This record gives sequence, structure tokens and C-alpha cells, in this order.
Amino acid sequence: MKATLKTAARRIPDSFSATEVAAVRKCRICGSGNIRTAGSVEYYSGFEWPIDDCGDCQARFTRHDETIYDAMHCEAGSVYNVYRDLLDESTKAFKARDIHALKQILYRASKYKFIIDEVERGPRSARLLEIGCSRGYLTSYFIRSGYEITGVDISEAALKSAREAFGDHFVLEGDRSIEDGAPYDVIYHVGTIGCVADPLGLTRRLLRLLKPGGCLLFNSPNLESCWLAGQLWIDAAPPPDLVSIFPPGFWMNHFAREAQVEEQIENCQEDKALAIGISRLFGRRWKRPVPIPLNQSSDRYVTRNGGNRLHGQQQIFRDDAWQVFEKSVMKLGSTTGLSRLARARPAEFGIFVKMIRRES
Repeated sequence: MKATLKTAARRIPDSFSATEVAAVRKCRICGSGNIRTAGSVEYYSGFEWPIDDCGDCQARFTRHDETIYDAMHCEAGSVYNVYRDLLDESTKAFKARDIHALKQILYRASKYKFIIDEVERGPRSARLLEIGCSRGYLTSYFIRSGYEITGVDISEAALKSAREAFGDHFVLEGDRSIEDGAPYDVIYHVGTIGCVADPLGLTRRLLRLLKPGGCLLFNSPNLESCWLAGQLWIDAAPPPDLVSIFPPGFWMNHFAREAQVEEQIENCQEDKALAIGISRLFGRRWKRPVPIPLNQSSDRYVTRNGGNRLHGQQQIFRDDAWQVFEKSVMKLGSTTGLSRLARARPAEFGIFVKMIRRES
């Protein structure tokens, strides 16, 4: 699969053709021509991506490569490898039929807790559809809890792992059974909406697959978590993986007619908020990342993340000197109680969205 990653990198031109330049003059999210190029970023070597802001929908976006996700799942050295530990833990609890342990494993990440809590507010008879299920760790909780559920993903490699661990509950995106199984009571996805080519189109399609009164749940990356001056992207999830970032209110503005929409904004932990506040107080500007090989990003992630592989919100591309300073500030704030005085700051992936489909 290393050849696949190299092939993907070679597809990225040093300069864009006239056709490509014309195509990017429209917002990939809403189709508006009112866009402004903010710059470009290169987190992974050979993957330099242009960044644009839309003056109408207020989203920030870059280009999309649908082939990259299977490559990242297959490549043992990519940052996607950090979820293998989560798969191993989930599989062990699943096979032991320890639903409490499985829930506690998933509860470590607020995005999974949000989904579990919302689904469990409804009846156990609810029929579920998970989009972007990856290796099936979250799906496994609902399988073991007795729900009728189907997990869907674009990656054959991820689905192979999911089936081997949790059984025949998973299908490839585009499979006829997805449409044939509609309408569903609940559809959800986690860490997916910022990675797809057409987030508005996907959301409309999923609402159509729901029963009237059915519920669509997901989390969305928050543009307001680009905290520093000049920051072009969320460092925790670089392109070509994450390709769209949305402002608060985006989903309510676009889907209020089709659904009753609620958005909850998650904030960072207090010590993190203190470190961000001090960064802004000192006028620290965002530094462009030093590109690293994509197939070595797993090792870099584990080093930066101190062994906690679940949350996926550590910034592996920042300069070491600032990370040392930031950790010192966070420790000081925690031990002295100063963190409690810090202004709240939004978490990177913490726009939690709940849509209830209206009657047709």
C-alpha cells in the first residue's frame, strides 16, 4: 500500500491547470462564487492543498480525494493506525460480552458519548444506520446492545476489519441494501462530515432515508477552533483527510426547513483553554507545519499524544519548543486553579448536531 500512497501524492500537481483553477472558483460546499483563497497547507509530504473561504456559507474548504481513505486505512504507518488500539479494546470487550466495559472505552471520546447518549434516549427497537463506521468500534456497542444496525464505510480495508471483529453488519458505501433498508429511526456518523466531498448533499440524502420524526446525529469540525492568528486549518486533522470546516450555526442555517436542528458546542478542557488564552495574549501566530511522510504519521502521533490514542486531537505538526511551553502552562493552570478562570474555547470537533426530520 506504500505504492498507493506514493501514487496519490504524484497525482497532486505542482501547479493547477486552468480547468482546476476555474473549478475551485466555486465553493465546494454550497456552490457560491463568493470565495477567497486563504493560502495553502502541506502537513504530509507531497500533499499540498489549497485552502478557500466561502463568503456566503462561511465554511472553509479544500479539495477532496476519495481514494485517500482506503489508502490510509491500509497503510500501517498512517495516522489512521492509532485507532487499531481502539479496535483491539472494543473487540476484547465485545467478545467478552462486557457491554459496560465497551461503553466505558467509547465514553473516553465525547463524540462517541454524544451518539450513545442520544440513541439510548430512544427505544431499543430503533433501527440504526451508521455512516463512516470505519473499523466498527462504535457499531459494536449497538450490536452488543441488541439494536438492528448497519455500518457503512467507503474503505474495503476498514470493513474487512469490522466484519472480522464484529460480524456481518457492514456494507460498502453504494450498496443497494442501504436504500432498501430505509426508512431508519436513527442515522449517525462520527468524524465523517468534514471528510466527504459533498456534506450538504450527504446530509439531504440521509434525511431522506429517515422516517418522519427520525433522528440524524453527527459531530462537525468547528471553524472557530482555528484559535491562533493566521491559522488556516485544524492541526489535529490535516488534509487530505479533513477537507471541510464549518462555523457554528451552519447546519441550522441550511436545514431548518427539512428538520428541527439543534447544535451543541463542546468546549476544550479548562487547562487547554488557558494555554490557548495565553497564546493569544502573547500574540502568537500560527506556524506553518513542517511536512512529514504520511506513512510515518502514526509514530509521530503516538509520540506527541503521550500514549493516549483515542481522542485524535493532539497536534503533531507544531514546533516542539511551543509544545513544551504549552504543557508547562497547562500543568501550572491545573495545579494552581488558574485554569478555572480561563475563557471557554471551542473544541476542534465539537459541534454536536441533532436533526429531527420534519413531516413531509
